[in-house]
Amino acid sequence: MPLTQLTIVGAGLIGGSLALAARQKGAASRIVAIDRAHSHPRSQGIFDEWIQGDDHKKAEKWLASSDLTILCVPVGTIIDLLPDVLKATTGLVTDCGSTKQSIVHSVAAHPLRNRFIPGHPMAGRPLGGLENAQGDLFCGQRWILCPQQNSIQDLVLLKNFIGQVGAEVLELSAQDHDRSVAITSHVPQIIASLLAVLAEKNDALKAAGPGFASTTRVAGGAESMWHDIFETNGQSIGSTLIEVGEIMRTMGAQLNANQVDGALELLKQARKLRSH
Repeated sequence: MPLTQLTIVGAGLIGGSLALAARQKGAASRIVAIDRAHSHPRSQGIFDEWIQGDDHKKAEKWLASSDLTILCVPVGTIIDLLPDVLKATTGLVTDCGSTKQSIVHSVAAHPLRNRFIPGHPMAGRPLGGLENAQGDLFCGQRWILCPQQNSIQDLVLLKNFIGQVGAEVLELSAQDHDRSVAITSHVPQIIASLLAVLAEKNDALKAAGPGFASTTRVAGGAESMWHDIFETNGQSIGSTLIEVGEIMRTMGAQLNANQVDGALELLKQARKLRSH
């Protein structure tokens, strides 16, 4: 049975793609956007209502009738908005933030915290914005949930919605989530960006091929998003970078001495993992 109302706070790439997917799959009878922008040319046919974020009375009115509200904004904005959103709505609230522990801590003492299920869809595109939204963005992708003292009814509602937009639910603790995405997402962003900058600095782009293009595909993420990620997951990212640096220093010294076994063994291990 579809939601009576789905509310998307932040109608960018993720929020817009969620709305498109929900529209295509019939997951919600009414889809409402709350966004800082006045409107967007592509909003027609995706959203039934578009509410400017600074119109607080109108936003609160629509939040009050929402079955499911999804915060699709940067982590710092989620932390700022979440207490008031929980107060305004009687429905379930989740988010799409890239880190989880700081968000969980921000509402740890909130009396309505049990109506919030932290989440993170592992999907995206290099270019953001509603103009780049696509309805199949979540198909076949994992959507991590970090439930805490939530009712079975709320979990079922959210999992059903996630399944309708094509994603697969994976449950992790907030701590395990942040530690894992530091390795699989946050550090790769730094390394890809570093390689892109080094290639330019050393005038090596003239020799770049498909391998370099795929390795640096995510390079240069938007500072507006990554500032909050680095700030709220700095310890996990920092410790992972230190571990990577130690391995690189050892391997660099070996290769400088024409000792190739360590590098070849790393490739062998990675090849074995990829074959599985």
